[in-house]
Amino acid sequence: MCALPLDEVEETMRPLPVTPVASAPAFVRGVSLVRGTSAPVVSLGALLSGGAAEPCMGGRFVSLRVPEGRLVIEVDEVRGLSSLEADSLEAVPSLLRETAQGHVQRLGALDGHLLAVLGSSHLLPREVWDRLTRSAGKELS
Repeated sequence: MCALPLDEVEETMRPLPVTPVASAPAFVRGVSLVRGTSAPVVSLGALLSGGAAEPCMGGRFVSLRVPEGRLVIEVDEVRGLSSLEADSLEAVPSLLRETAQGHVQRLGALDGHLLAVLGSSHLLPREVWDRLTRSAGKELS
């Protein structure tokens, strides 16, 4: 189970059409038009597992506001909102921190399940963001 900072979440929605972008990393599904703005779409499952991005049937899009603009995360489901106490979260062990490439910021538990708190500003590397934004105008026009 994963968590995102609530102040960065704009909305959740049904999945929208996604336009693939050539040479994007395997975890990037492509670019989608969200409320008139193109936004990169990252498959959370592919990002965390290292696999290829496949559309998740019945999943949800979560629109995030990050410093670069709007980023969409494709997830299997959204379970709801929960308030987490900062002292209930732990630092990420060094081995996991290295393999997670900064995606996981803290670890905790919720309802008996491991909870990974994601750092949304680290989900899409800057160079990939720039490449997708340049391609988005061409792909979506």
